[in-house]
Amino acid sequence: MAFGFLPGSHAGVTILIGAALLVLLIYFARHLDLPLIWLPTGMLIGGAFGNVIDRLRAGSVTDFIKLPLGWPPFNIADASITLGILALVIVVDRARTQERAEP
Repeated sequence: MAFGFLPGSHAGVTILIGAALLVLLIYFARHLDLPLIWLPTGMLIGGAFGNVIDRLRAGSVTDFIKLPLGWPPFNIADASITLGILALVIVVDRARTQERAEP
């Protein structure tokens, strides 16, 4: 839902965000032993809640950062979600790489 995908579909967006947060929290609870797992989890939850609060307050998300070359406008919550996903991939990949390296 970051970067303005699915505009105007408030019920659908809310259901998708809720489902994604539930899956993330379950994954987090089952993998507390992963180093730094709290970082991407916090970024994703914070970004999602930031956008939900914006939707509740204003009826839509306020995107105020505009980059050149046709990049879609975004906000800090979108950036947090995007970087959180990247951090989650890195944390999970690092843990899997370390598991395979251990005898």
